[in-house]
Amino acid sequence: MVSVRLPLLAVCIVSVLGVVVAARSESVSQEEAAFSWRFATGGQIRSRPAIAADGTVYAMAEDSFLYAVSPVGHLEWKCDLGWLPWDCLSVGADGTIYAGLKNRELVAVSPHGSVVWRSRFDGPFVADPLAAPDGTLYVGIAPGTLVALSHLGRQLWSITLPASFAAAPVMDGAGTIYLAASDRRLYALTQWGEFKWSLPLHDQPTASAIAGDATVAVGTEGGAVIVVTPDGDVAWHRAIGGAPVAGISAGTDQLVAAASSGIVVGLSGKGRELWRADVRGKLDSPPFLGGPGVRVLSQDGTMVDLHPPRGLEERFSIGTPGGAVMGGDGTLYLGGRDWVLYAFPRPDGAPHLSAPWPQAGHDERHSGRTPSAPRDGIDSLLNANPDYLYLHTLADSGSREQTFMFLSEVRSRIVAGSAGKSTWYVVRLLEQIAGTGLITPVYQNQKVINDYPDVRAAAASMLGTIGSASSRWTLVRVVRAESDSFALSQEIQALGALASDPDGASARAIAAGFSRAGTSPADNRLAAAVVAALDSIAAYNGRMSDPSSSETLFSIYRGDFFEDIRDAAMEALQRDRGSSEVR
Repeated sequence: MVSVRLPLLAVCIVSVLGVVVAARSESVSQEEAAFSWRFATGGQIRSRPAIAADGTVYAMAEDSFLYAVSPVGHLEWKCDLGWLPWDCLSVGADGTIYAGLKNRELVAVSPHGSVVWRSRFDGPFVADPLAAPDGTLYVGIAPGTLVALSHLGRQLWSITLPASFAAAPVMDGAGTIYLAASDRRLYALTQWGEFKWSLPLHDQPTASAIAGDATVAVGTEGGAVIVVTPDGDVAWHRAIGGAPVAGISAGTDQLVAAASSGIVVGLSGKGRELWRADVRGKLDSPPFLGGPGVRVLSQDGTMVDLHPPRGLEERFSIGTPGGAVMGGDGTLYLGGRDWVLYAFPRPDGAPHLSAPWPQAGHDERHSGRTPSAPRDGIDSLLNANPDYLYLHTLADSGSREQTFMFLSEVRSRIVAGSAGKSTWYVVRLLEQIAGTGLITPVYQNQKVINDYPDVRAAAASMLGTIGSASSRWTLVRVVRAESDSFALSQEIQALGALASDPDGASARAIAAGFSRAGTSPADNRLAAAVVAALDSIAAYNGRMSDPSSSETLFSIYRGDFFEDIRDAAMEALQRDRGSSEVR
């Protein structure tokens, strides 16, 4: 490796200006990159892999299969998606994998390899879905439509821009969605699909990312980076070169922009150039930030590790790459057009440092968002929405009558199919009142005066219909505390309808609730709700999510319940046993 020493005066000048330019240095030879492991699939891997919280790596190959590979390179399972894959793959917070296909279907696959649902769209996908923490998916469809789906595949709302997408949609921690469009505008939307503002740009946008201070950085066709505040004002603008910006990543203390010409530039949070390097290769993807360096992949199959500001550079040949993703330990997982999935460790063994937007898609799951922002930032947006203020007044009144007015209003919207953009905040209000008298008791003369089981039952039932994946935490807490048999059966049914149960908390709460209230005397209504809920959860997750599920179903089968309920419990047990044998 050859390094270049700057004269002392030049070093002093650079130090005074606060700018460090990475010297162009070349390795003596370009070696083959050493991989930790490789796994052969049945077709080319063009799209980026995705990584689950437990380290499982998911990759779509052009044999139409989704492959789940362990962190050490062993096949866990493969799922036939039924069609050729598109460059569209994400993993939700509950571990569900979302895969886009060329026939315009989005397929949800459980962490155990079973297809959960399919949804077809009117156009091809423009990027990986944004997977919000509550399970909501935001899917960009060409030419310029954004669709919001629940974790169960129900369409919540859609909105179409006046122009096509020019970059993948991104989302900040407060839930604001940013859409860079070909009409040279940056659009900002709330997470319930209302326009906040739009900002005209001086040039065609090409890429976007969220920085640590919640600003959004936009790359342009002319080779500039424009940073915009959450309120829609331009914070600063910096030209990095005449070539289009291929991608931007945001570290904890800098933005790194890559131009298609091979120029990679580090910028401070105020727009000052910190360093610059030329990797001497065409780039069509953002850089990866991890450890002390920056890693980029060129179109010719070269992996370049930059170490600014020291000016060191290492170059490796990686063959014919498809998409790539960096794991939390700095390992780079690369899909190859040679049908092979590769794992490349960082050469220096440095761990991956947490960063606001360390790679395309934000993180290894392609969740497309930053960590959650303070709740008051979201509340300020809601408090400017007249419909929310009206519903909140009813739900927060403390009056049983006005609470039922709220529930009646929500029920009418559900029946009419008009909940639409109000679904997000309606769910939030339903979660608030679902624990009335249990999670949020009000005391008078040492007695709870807001214990309304019928309110809880109605709220739970509606959460089962329109609730998000995160609504289950409210229902789990309520089920654990519920003493009314009818309300308990409705709450258990709602947990079954929400289905997602990655940690088994729903199943354990259901089992405990049934043990507490369903056996002595035998409650057939409650037993039927338990069987249906546990069966639904098992179907969504690919298996019974907790051992307590099988124990509860077996106790119902052996118990003093109606014969059809006992038969249903045994059928659910047999389905789970059969799916286990298939796996």
